[in-house]
Amino acid sequence: MPSTRSLARVGSAAVPVVAALSLAGLAAAQSPVADADIGARLAARFVGGFLVNLVLAGLLVLLAPSYARRTVGAIRDDPGSAFLWGLLVGIALPIGLVLLALTIIGLLITIPGLIGVAILGVVGNAVAVCWIGGFLTGGDVDGAAVGAGALVFAVVAVIPLVGNLATTLLGFFGLGVVGRDLYTSWQG
Repeated sequence: MPSTRSLARVGSAAVPVVAALSLAGLAAAQSPVADADIGARLAARFVGGFLVNLVLAGLLVLLAPSYARRTVGAIRDDPGSAFLWGLLVGIALPIGLVLLALTIIGLLITIPGLIGVAILGVVGNAVAVCWIGGFLTGGDVDGAAVGAGALVFAVVAVIPLVGNLATTLLGFFGLGVVGRDLYTSWQG
């Protein structure tokens, strides 16, 4: 009967060789550009965020300057209430709409409701950009405030792991004021 000891020795010696070869294959599959590409991705994110916020907040100030001043003033007067309204409109309302979608009739309300919340979010983010910019420039809501606010949002958005969270939290201030204005206009 042949001995299985020699096969066991070969098998136990083959395990580290196979493991090393699989790790070599894994290392070879990695893109060498991935590390160098992170700078380009961060730069693109910075430029894209800056331009989008600059255009949206600029359009808000250009098309509705009195509304921009009024909403920024409302955040300055009561930031806590604006933030709580932002949490309500940005988190609780979409959850409620999704739960309402469980019924067929509710689905007809949910889709336009979520689109409306997204539009409120865009306007609220523009208001938050104006608010941050006005805070930094110490002046009225104007072009300088829009540029400063867009720059701050772009810089914060580039920070890994916490950038999106920080810009979302800042956006809740503007979303809250816009949502509260819409709610009070429906009530009155």
